[in-house]
Amino acid sequence: MLHLLTEIEKSPSFTQRGLASELGIALGLMNQYLKSCVTKGWLRTFQISPKRITYFLTPEGFKEKSWMVSQYLARSLTFFRDARKQCEEVFAQCKTKNWLKIALVGEGDLADIAKLVTYDMGIQVETVSTERNLNVYDAVLITDIINPQKTYNDIKDRIKSHQLLTLKLLHISRDVS
Repeated sequence: MLHLLTEIEKSPSFTQRGLASELGIALGLMNQYLKSCVTKGWLRTFQISPKRITYFLTPEGFKEKSWMVSQYLARSLTFFRDARKQCEEVFAQCKTKNWLKIALVGEGDLADIAKLVTYDMGIQVETVSTERNLNVYDAVLITDIINPQKTYNDIKDRIKSHQLLTLKLLHISRDVS
């Protein structure tokens, strides 16, 4: 919804089909989102022609968008703090075990946070794919935030369980067969 309101604010003369494509959703769902925003008073419409409508954010729409941005930022900061703390704990344990070469399986924000945490710790981290030979590393940390359980399941039989590291924030179940 935040992306929708942002796109409308940037360019009120969009097509529903184009916006649906931009957001990666079905045209029918886009239509429902727009109707919902109009009903909630976040958008106002102006009919240009029988087949063309322009949408404008109302003051309520701007207010809602601002609230959504603040909530997004709060969630992002919480994620960063939690991820940094959990990575610090995991890497401190690695240091005590003299595990200094760690594979990160999964790219993105969590892998970037893990790399930042190890910057001055003397631990070498490398982002690798699940197909890589993982036995050349002292330990493997799952940093896939899109599908962490699948990543865990894909590699759990290829490395010793005590060397397969997970973070609580990913909610990975180690009991899955």
